[in-house]
Amino acid sequence: MTGSQHSQLRRRIVTELRRTKRTHSLIDRLAESLGTSRKELEPALDELAAEGLIVRTRKGRVALCERLGLVTGIVRMGRSGRAVVVPDEPDAPVAIARGSLAGAMDGDRVLVEASPYTRRGLRRGSVKAVLERRTQRVVGTVVHAARGGCVFVPRSARADYVASIENPQSAPIEKQLYLATIVKHPTATRGPTVRIEHPLGTAGTLPAEIEAVCCAHGIPRGFSAEAEQEASSFSEPTAAGTRVDLTNRLLVTIDPADARDFDDAVGIERTRNGYRVTVAIADVSHYVRPGTALDAEALDRATSVYFPGTCSPMLPAALSSNLASLRPDRVRLAVAIVLDVDREGAVTRRRGMRAVVRSRRRLTYEQAQDLLDRRADSPEARALADLEAVATALRRRRMQRGAIDLDIPELEVEVDENGEPAAIRRRPRLAAHRIIEELMLAANEAVAGMLEEAQTAFLYRIHEAPDEESIATLAARLSLLGLHLERDGATVGPAAFQSVIEQARGRPFERLVHTMCLRAMKQARYSAYKTQHFGLASSCYTHFTSPIRRYPDLVVHRRLCRLIAGDPADSVTQRQLEPIAEHCSQRERRAMEAERDIGRAAAVLYAQRHLGAAFDGTVTGVDRRGYWVELDDLAIEGFVPVGRLSEYYEFIEERMELHSRTSRAVVHIGMRQRVRLEAADLTERRIDLAPCRP
Repeated sequence: MTGSQHSQLRRRIVTELRRTKRTHSLIDRLAESLGTSRKELEPALDELAAEGLIVRTRKGRVALCERLGLVTGIVRMGRSGRAVVVPDEPDAPVAIARGSLAGAMDGDRVLVEASPYTRRGLRRGSVKAVLERRTQRVVGTVVHAARGGCVFVPRSARADYVASIENPQSAPIEKQLYLATIVKHPTATRGPTVRIEHPLGTAGTLPAEIEAVCCAHGIPRGFSAEAEQEASSFSEPTAAGTRVDLTNRLLVTIDPADARDFDDAVGIERTRNGYRVTVAIADVSHYVRPGTALDAEALDRATSVYFPGTCSPMLPAALSSNLASLRPDRVRLAVAIVLDVDREGAVTRRRGMRAVVRSRRRLTYEQAQDLLDRRADSPEARALADLEAVATALRRRRMQRGAIDLDIPELEVEVDENGEPAAIRRRPRLAAHRIIEELMLAANEAVAGMLEEAQTAFLYRIHEAPDEESIATLAARLSLLGLHLERDGATVGPAAFQSVIEQARGRPFERLVHTMCLRAMKQARYSAYKTQHFGLASSCYTHFTSPIRRYPDLVVHRRLCRLIAGDPADSVTQRQLEPIAEHCSQRERRAMEAERDIGRAAAVLYAQRHLGAAFDGTVTGVDRRGYWVELDDLAIEGFVPVGRLSEYYEFIEERMELHSRTSRAVVHIGMRQRVRLEAADLTERRIDLAPCRP
């Protein structure tokens, strides 16, 4: 039987089972109705059962799951041992009692018998079968059991089990965090069995948490020997050859103090009508060629992942931190974008070239800001002053077209010699940051325009407009702060978001409004098909300026280099590029989740050093369970449960406020409050606060 015939048989089985009036059908009778043999029917029935579309009985009968009130979905374990199944098809979640999981674990795909009745948005049910095991490796600690021997205790608060250990001799240290593979998954009557793989570090430390998060998200921590060998096989460039020689042009890099790779260098010259800006980007495409081990591993990672004090790079250090990096006073290969910008911020001419460059100086943002503030009389200081003028004009023009300027300070975790969080602070947004931001935006937009004009397929960076529900929720929350979101029916334009930001400027909840607007918008992603970038109010945008750490930028470099060489046409199509776009978007989300998880872990570990201390903060969210407060001094957020309040509070959902029933006290978003750090749980990534009494 061919593949198409097999697929057709599967469809015919489902159609026949839906057509019959019987709940269960005999397999032999079903085969007769379909005009086939039971031998040919069995493989298709097995597949349909594994997918949760049908069930088979021991008496040779089959039935559609939908006829029996059975649904398929994903198990989501709560932090208190409760579980719900999120159905594959849109429907109310199914609450599963602790003893009705039938050995299912968090993330497993299961078949559930669900009640048709809903209470508080949930149905009740029990797991009938585990269709797909999606957890194969776990992280946890080894402890001595009461009756002797050792057991494995998962680190995740969502894992409601203790596992037996197949090789206990591999885990002699109790306070170590271990990576383990599940060799026997749990059943309704027996817990799982795991095999210890290797230690990750001391439990309760940030380095161990980083290793655990990398394991949980599948983020690699090393490269294959073949990729490392390829990265080390290149020699230092010495001459321009066929490239444009820009080694005498004044170019500088401006990056964070802890930067590990330098993708871009910038320079400027004055012209009769304005300025000529050079944005030189590391030519990673020269080193990472399609079909190589380097390219395969770079595509698999798709992005570098940054953690406090360490990094999981997209490329081996021989390239990312050395040969491809635009290090000062080193000849480096680059793809340069030269922009002629008039005094009003309009780009009047743009062109790209493969070049050889030499960065004159490596500046941190703070050093660049110091040169700007002092107006020092040096070539670098004069260039920075001109770059600031260009960036200001570019930004003014971008804002006039309706772009959104969100100012959300990035949290910076400073680690000590042991890799533990020594301080957490908000990284200020300096004028030097704005210069680089505007120049990179202009370069990205210029490259997108050049490639689109050449009608060549490439990867766009797109940002779709927020959905109606998110807009309505944001408008309601902003109204509680006395702010108005201008809407045209159910939609808004980016200018409406910027108007709200302007309304909040200088007010105590300004930073909160920026965060609320960000959360209301969709996440930007990559696509081979053109659409708008909502946040930038740009009709055509791409990512080009960070090829050392982002694979989509490397793809765009390859497309641009073909265009520069006069050969823009090739066989690559949008349909071929779209899977790469989807993969890179997924990897970007994975990196963001891992970085956010480690950020929370660092916050908890840092908060543990300040238990019992009092801090001032701002209420950032309220629900019926309590409210969140962002602390001023520690730059972290904690939760105040209603159980820690001295009065009984009622949640007013339409106003998103907690009202006291015994006094006039009200807890609302944006209010200032002094709180005490009560507890910090690393496993649950939770920081508990309590209000200080006056």
